[in-house]
Amino acid sequence: MWRVAALIGLFYLATIRPGHAWGDDFAQYIHHARNLATGVPYAATGYIYNPYNPTIGPRTYPPGFPLLLAPVVKLFGLDLGPMKILIVGCFVGVLLLMPLVFRRDLPVPYVAGLILVMGLNPYFQELKDHVISDIPFLFFTLLSVYAFQRMEEPDNRRPLATAVLAGAATYAALATRVLGIVLIPCFLLHDLLRSRRISRTTATACGIAVMLAGVQYAVGAQDGSYFDQLSLSATTVAGNAVAYARSLSDIWDNGYTEVGRKIVFVVTAGFAVYGYRRALRAGPTAVEIFPWLYIVPVLLWPANQGTRFLIPLIPFYLYYCMLGIRGLQARLAARNRMMVALGVVVALVYGGKYSTMRYGPLADGVETAESVELFQFVKQTTPPEAIFVFSKPRALALFTDRRASAPVIANDPCRLWEYVAQIGASYVITGPPASNAEAEYLERFVSSFPAAFRPEMGNHAVAVYRIIGNPCVGSGLGLVA
Repeated sequence: MWRVAALIGLFYLATIRPGHAWGDDFAQYIHHARNLATGVPYAATGYIYNPYNPTIGPRTYPPGFPLLLAPVVKLFGLDLGPMKILIVGCFVGVLLLMPLVFRRDLPVPYVAGLILVMGLNPYFQELKDHVISDIPFLFFTLLSVYAFQRMEEPDNRRPLATAVLAGAATYAALATRVLGIVLIPCFLLHDLLRSRRISRTTATACGIAVMLAGVQYAVGAQDGSYFDQLSLSATTVAGNAVAYARSLSDIWDNGYTEVGRKIVFVVTAGFAVYGYRRALRAGPTAVEIFPWLYIVPVLLWPANQGTRFLIPLIPFYLYYCMLGIRGLQARLAARNRMMVALGVVVALVYGGKYSTMRYGPLADGVETAESVELFQFVKQTTPPEAIFVFSKPRALALFTDRRASAPVIANDPCRLWEYVAQIGASYVITGPPASNAEAEYLERFVSSFPAAFRPEMGNHAVAVYRIIGNPCVGSGLGLVA
């Protein structure tokens, strides 16, 4: 299996694309990593958190992924290529762990099929060009589950050492994405459902994870801004359930027809449901429990993140799909016909999608000529203490060492003007085009108050405006959370 994983890794390395998309989660991770590598305070990223627009991102991210990035940033600076190689390495690690985690009731050909379907999926092939925490989080999650499974196996002569590994991997997952915390109740629930008691090794693993998380909380940046987004409601859950079902089907995007995507998703989901039911007959394990504990907070969270939030569930979904196919083939005496049919369909879907994908430098993002021009202008012509309002504040802060914040979005533009005064902003940047709601709002905002701005720099993607007036100062209108 390692040869298959290695070949997929080489394919990913050969198709790394220069540049990075504008979505600026990556910039905050890299900024944290640079701070760790240079001894600067972790939270000193230049990003001014806007509590009235918390969905842009929290004040700080957990330290797990920045710790992985820090040696790369130390050696190569802001060169994105080595960072993407790290992402590919984590993905190869995921592929190597999958046969170990999902080995129950799957013979070797099915496990090989599982690795190929996962590894060659165009969604992940595109994701490797994004320096974000999703793939490292999946790696640590699977490592944690594998170590937990291994603890109780009869041939394991060092269960306590394996428990330590499980605890450390669980903490690493939690330190990479906060949702990694669901691994702890997953392991506890596994023991309670199977033996009605918590084993010593499980207690050790969970205790180590909790202890390390406690140390991180005690010595690291204590930030609760993630919870500013929390707004629980039945409407949120229902809307997320529909939206995430649609997002999960995106891994079957063929690049041409929506009908084909939907059909493949419905069929594979049916296989997965059948496979899950078969797995439950032998008693629930951590593999059966984890998806439910993970999906609950995802559905409750109002800021829908699309397929990204579902990445930890995709290997489980594909595993149960394979398990379902194997069970149906045995039941219908179909030999390997269904597996062959699935292979043909997957090849057509992936081939269609790959035929529509680009493989050269990214046409949009932070390394285009227009973006580089923006960053150079800001660094060379604005004072170091200048504060900006921009739709991509974290990317601007990373590449210019200036402070920046996202705008307030409201029907009354005076709310943004008061926020501008509150943070002492002196510049507004519009663009990039077709970026997000914040970019569209700032375009309208600047065009609505031409006398309040002086153009300083512009190209067809972005423009910098100096704020020379504030028409809402003294209006008495206050910000409302």
